[in-house]
Amino acid sequence: MALRVATGLKPLGQIRQASALASTAQEVLANTNKASLTELKNGFRISSVENNRPLTTIGVWIDAGSRYENSNNNGISSFVEQVLYHGGANRSKAQLETELAKLGARLNSYTSREHTAYFVQVPNGQVEKVVDILAKVLRNGKFDDAAVEAERKILLRKLQESEDNLNDVVLDNLHATAFQGTPFQLSPLGNTTALKELTAQDLQQYAEDHYKPVRMVLAGAGGVSHEQLAGLGEKYFGDLSNSYDRKISQNGNVRFTGSEFRYRDDTLPFFYGAVAVEGVTQSHPDALALQVASTLVGGWSNTSNLNVNSPNPVVQKLSILPALQSYQSFSINYNTTGLFGFQFISKADDQADITEIVSLVQRQWKHLATGVTDLEIDRVKNALKTEVLTVADDSTRLADLVARNVLNTGETVQLSDVERAINKVDAAAVREAVSRNVYDRDIAVAAVGRSEATPNYAQLRYGMSWWRL
Repeated sequence: MALRVATGLKPLGQIRQASALASTAQEVLANTNKASLTELKNGFRISSVENNRPLTTIGVWIDAGSRYENSNNNGISSFVEQVLYHGGANRSKAQLETELAKLGARLNSYTSREHTAYFVQVPNGQVEKVVDILAKVLRNGKFDDAAVEAERKILLRKLQESEDNLNDVVLDNLHATAFQGTPFQLSPLGNTTALKELTAQDLQQYAEDHYKPVRMVLAGAGGVSHEQLAGLGEKYFGDLSNSYDRKISQNGNVRFTGSEFRYRDDTLPFFYGAVAVEGVTQSHPDALALQVASTLVGGWSNTSNLNVNSPNPVVQKLSILPALQSYQSFSINYNTTGLFGFQFISKADDQADITEIVSLVQRQWKHLATGVTDLEIDRVKNALKTEVLTVADDSTRLADLVARNVLNTGETVQLSDVERAINKVDAAAVREAVSRNVYDRDIAVAAVGRSEATPNYAQLRYGMSWWRL
């Protein structure tokens, strides 16, 4: 009798090779990407990952973003970030740029809803020079009227230009309706009225109030040792004080509201929409399982070659809908809240087209809560583990991950622990997480463009609760 081998099974040698590769990946993450954390007496923290690479990303991450603002000063975090590029009392903007250019580097920065970051990638031997530059930029900011007016024009122009990025506009509107009445509704880009009225004194006082050691992390990833970086943190930031001249709001209030936000503009060719429930925090036990669930829903664009031949069954079903142009699932985790959902672009010739798109994703959420299998989960877990290895290979993304984790959770993140946690996620964990956090939950809906095609909110909300009837 002939021995039959089931289709899809790998030869034993390939299985052993795959196992060896998995073991090697775990060893690499554990042995060459170990994150360390030191806290100074003033609360300033230093976190780093030493992986023996020739380049190191060094930066300072700060708890300062739009969630610490209000409608009157919305955009001030980004404003301060940009004005600090003008140098300080010890060096002008031109001198700052020249000094960094000599090191083969340039200062990068960003402001989000929760954080502001300043970072530079340089050869390992230049780390102390960069920390010195960062300290002088952050501690001796030059908030003169000329610098403020120059950046005001740039920020107002960026705010106007941002209206052309409709995917970002939809996400901002989604936050505005989901977290209405709380600081999380505010965009990091600010609003026109506030940006026009903020003064140099406002910016200086904001920096003095928020750039405190207990709200800051010096983070590095690359060839620098943690001992060296901790010593530099003590040298350049150890004397910072946590004293406050003014009372500031910690803005801890977060509240999700089931609601919708529609902005109709018939000059736009498509319907740009997003639907989400309240997600979980970065440190929540369900955060990883929901990330797996979101990855399983995935994303697609009509410019992609994948459609019915995609390995993702959701893409197979959505890609054949004639109205759909693209979609992307997301699971966003903040310090005190989150969003789990998807956004999409569609033709808006018929409201039934939009209803069909949303309903199909809701049916997939139902599947994730009631019938997802380990075979489906394993495919997604492999993709997430690949992403972990990709982060490990990018010093800037790694430093950013480490710093934000310290600010949000007070702890370092070990990539080897993340990889092990991914391995432990199974279908049961995903079903439970989606049942707890997605099933029968209120939704936030945002629509921009031809929004007259938005389905009735009650109809979409009903689609969240019929799963178990």
